[in-house]
Amino acid sequence: MGRHIYKSFTYTPFTTTVNTRPAEVVLSRRGVCQDFAHVMLGMCRSHGIPARYISGYFFNPNRLPDEIEASHAWVEVYLPGYGWKGFDPTHNRVPDTRYVKLAVGRDYGDIKPVSGTFRGKGTRELCVEVQIRRVED
Repeated sequence: MGRHIYKSFTYTPFTTTVNTRPAEVVLSRRGVCQDFAHVMLGMCRSHGIPARYISGYFFNPNRLPDEIEASHAWVEVYLPGYGWKGFDPTHNRVPDTRYVKLAVGRDYGDIKPVSGTFRGKGTRELCVEVQIRRVED
């Protein structure tokens, strides 16, 4: 299923938002990692395969010095006799040591990195920057 998404959909930043429904992504065949994870979740669950949404970061050694790391999303499915196994439909691979898992949920709604109510001037803005680096033994 993940390989099908990788081959059939186009990674296109800024074409969706956190509120875009998986059905819209299926119709347009474009989106970003969270969209592809949601599509894969729907495919798995419609076939009775337990699946969960994973949020975290992906270490990109080819990142330019000025680039900010972005959060990443992938899926884990439950395999009887094995347990939870991850798959990243955006990159068409099983997560490895480059992946940093931060949160697990049913979908993005369960693991929003920032949630709550802000009281104050509407001119305020939240800015978050994250950098990932490999730690050598």
